[in-house]
Amino acid sequence: MEGQVMTEAGLMRGKDNHRKKKIVWWTLTLSAIFLAGVYFTLFGIRSVYRHFGFYFLKPTETHWPAGSRESIRALIGPMKGKVVWGSSRTGSHRIFLMTLPELTIYQLTSHTHVDYHPRFSPEGNRIVFARSQKKWVSERDQIPWDVYQYDLETGKEKLAARNGNFPLWLPDGQRILFLRDHQVIIKDLVSQKEKIILDGRLPPFEGEPSNPELSPGNPDLLAVTLRGKHHGVFLVDLPKWSKTLLGKNACEITWRPGSSELIWVEGEGRGGTLLIASPIQKVKRRIFMDLPFSFSHEYFPRFSRDGHWLIWGASEGEHEHDLADYEVFLWKIGTRWGDTVRLTFNKANDRFPDIYFEKVR
Repeated sequence: MEGQVMTEAGLMRGKDNHRKKKIVWWTLTLSAIFLAGVYFTLFGIRSVYRHFGFYFLKPTETHWPAGSRESIRALIGPMKGKVVWGSSRTGSHRIFLMTLPELTIYQLTSHTHVDYHPRFSPEGNRIVFARSQKKWVSERDQIPWDVYQYDLETGKEKLAARNGNFPLWLPDGQRILFLRDHQVIIKDLVSQKEKIILDGRLPPFEGEPSNPELSPGNPDLLAVTLRGKHHGVFLVDLPKWSKTLLGKNACEITWRPGSSELIWVEGEGRGGTLLIASPIQKVKRRIFMDLPFSFSHEYFPRFSRDGHWLIWGASEGEHEHDLADYEVFLWKIGTRWGDTVRLTFNKANDRFPDIYFEKVR
């Protein structure tokens, strides 16, 4: 009888322990859900993307709709060229190149880190691009990047500058411009000498710069986005150390070659953004592009070297620059917006395109 009593007591203790374990498990689970909810409420989905964006990427396939290749070739005509851009279609961000008019796509880089923001050299045989210093870095984090150059003829890449972002070539093909923390830098790739041309921490700027770009016709003028005490897109006169505000709710400003115009992105328009243009002599805003398609959330504008073509990315409303389904579009300036052609057909993230056309002989 005594043995039977102890067995029943043991069973009771076992049930109590099981009950306690379930309580602990549910307490921990509900606490984790609660903390995740608090984190999401305080910081939003963008913070999740910023720190864990890599887990949202997956390989995707390209599917050309019927007639799409023919439309691109009809627009380009006899011209030959190439497009370079960053894409996550392999499941991680790489640099890709498309030949025109063949529309053959090549993967240029295969590093495990994030590669983006490619820009052609003036002669079109090299590119510079930014590479993250660890496996995943959000585009929102501007600092932990390095600048690389890639030779399109040999397929070899090499480090161009440590701690640099948003690189592009200057017209001489020997120097590059990039952002390092709050400083805009020019580097001579032959002598390896660097020169600081702007420090966003100093007055009258007092903001975090991004997407800096010197005028192709006047190296004294710099277009730049600032975030901080001064917010928006600005034209900077470097010798005078002065700035002119062009747009407040704006970013990604770029020069239109062969003109005195600047073009930038503003938070208005059909898809939540559009492209605005203004002459530099006097701010006079006009709508430059607002795609009449479902893909009308425009970003990453870039012109061909002659200023006759605009290439950029657009989504159907999603915003996150390194995760959303942005597609690449090409427009011959002066034609109708509706004549724009789409160059990419992939559910991956395609961003920061650049275009190079060979000179007509």
